[in-house]
Amino acid sequence: MEKQQDLRSHIRFFFDGQLRILKDVHSTDMVMRWLRSEAMSTGTKEGCNEGDCGACTCIVGHLNESGALQFRLINTCIYPLAYLDGAWLISVETLSSCGLLASVQSEMLTLNVSQCGFCTPGFVMAILYAQISQQDQTPEEALAGNLCRCTGYGGLIEAARRAQSLPINESFVVEIQKAENVLRDLSTGGFSIVSGESRIDAPETLQQLLALRSNFPFATMVAGATDFGLWVTKKLDRPAHIILTKFCVELASVSSGSDVIEVGAAVSIEDFGDSLILEYPELREWFQRFGGPQVRCSGTLGGNIANGSPIGDASPVLIALGASLKIRSDQAERIIPIEDFFIEYGKQDLSQNELLVSVLVPRRKNVKRISVEKISKRHDQDISIVLAAMVEFSDDMPGYRFAFGGMAGIPMLARKTMESLDPNDLANDFSPLSDHRADAWYRLAVSENLVRDFLSIGASHE
Repeated sequence: MEKQQDLRSHIRFFFDGQLRILKDVHSTDMVMRWLRSEAMSTGTKEGCNEGDCGACTCIVGHLNESGALQFRLINTCIYPLAYLDGAWLISVETLSSCGLLASVQSEMLTLNVSQCGFCTPGFVMAILYAQISQQDQTPEEALAGNLCRCTGYGGLIEAARRAQSLPINESFVVEIQKAENVLRDLSTGGFSIVSGESRIDAPETLQQLLALRSNFPFATMVAGATDFGLWVTKKLDRPAHIILTKFCVELASVSSGSDVIEVGAAVSIEDFGDSLILEYPELREWFQRFGGPQVRCSGTLGGNIANGSPIGDASPVLIALGASLKIRSDQAERIIPIEDFFIEYGKQDLSQNELLVSVLVPRRKNVKRISVEKISKRHDQDISIVLAAMVEFSDDMPGYRFAFGGMAGIPMLARKTMESLDPNDLANDFSPLSDHRADAWYRLAVSENLVRDFLSIGASHE
C-alpha cells in the first residue's frame, strides 16, 4: 500500500481487458476525447458535448466498501479523465469483447429500434445500466438522460422494459470478475499530476483537501464536474490547477442520526436521492426529474449547492426542510442554515480557505406534508423555470416553509407568504426576471398557483 503522503503522478484504470496507466493527464481532459482519439473506441459518440443528449454514455465501476463493483452511468463528454482513477471504464465495445451481442443489444436488434444509429450506443449503455443496477424505475426513467433525434422512442422503451427482466450475459459476468480482481490489487492514496501548465490534485483525506484549499485559494475546486465540464467544452475555459473532491473518503458518506441525516458534500445526487427518499418517499417523483441518470450519478450534492445556482434543484428542497450546512477550513468549523449560505447571485457565504463538507437534513419527525413541483419546458433532463418546495409541519410544530428556485438571483424562502399564507404575497417576496425560459409574470403566476394548490389540499384534509 502507498502511504497517503506518497502522491502518485499518474492514474490507473481498467479498460478493454487491461490495466491502463496514464501519466500525461491534463486538467481539462475529458473521457470521451481519450476514448475516441487515443483508445480509438469510436462507438462512443460526440453529440451535444454538454451532457444533455446521452450519445457519449458509458458506465464506470468502482469498488465499494465490501469490495464489489458499484456501477454508475456517465456522460463521457463532461467527465474528467482523472476521475477514472481506480475505476473500470465500460464502453459499448466492451460488450462485444467476446464476439457475441449482449442481451441488451439482442433485444434492440429484435425490435429493430436503431434508426440513424448515432444515438444507439448511448441507449445501449443506458439500458445496460438499468439492467445491472436493478433500480426500481420505469423504462422511461431509465432512458431520461438519452435523446433520439429520429424520435423513435417506442421501441427503445420496450427494449429497456424487456432487458430489465433478462439476466446479465455470462461473458459480461466474467469481465466483472476480471475487473474486480484488477482493481483490488491497486494501491490506495491520492494523486497529484503536473503536466506542462496543468496541475491536478486529488487528495484522499479531508485534512489534505483543506490544506490544498488553504495553500492554493485560487485553484478551481471540482466536485461532480457536471458544471466544470461545460466550462471546458462550451466556455473553453482552461483552468491550470484543479483540486478534486471526488476522492476524499470523508466527504463521500451518508450517516443517519436521531435528528439529522448527514450527507457528505462529495456524495452523488444519485446516492443522496436514495437516502432522502427513504425518509421522504413523496420526493421520488422530484428526484427522477433531477437531471437524467448520467447527471445524477456524476453530480454531487455539495457541488449542486456550492455553485450557488438560482435554479439548482437541491437547494429549494433543502431550504424548505430546514437543512443546515457544515463548513470547514483548516482552522475552524461552522454550521449555518442553508438559506443563509446564498447571499446574492454569484456570491455565497464561503471564504477562499473554506469548504462545504456536509449537509445536515432534518429527519421526518415534524414534517406533516411536503410537495416539490418542478416547472420546465421538457419533462426530463431540463433546467427548471421554477422549482417550488413546500412543507407543512405537524401540530406540535405548526407552520409552513415555502422555498423557490428560479424566482430570484438565489434560491430563497418566501417569508412574507409563509406568514400570511396568501399566495398573492409572493409578489412581495420576489421580483422574478424574464429570460429565454419564461417571462416574469409566468413565473409569478405559476408559483402563486402552486402555493394555492398546496394550501387547498391541506385544508381539504383537515
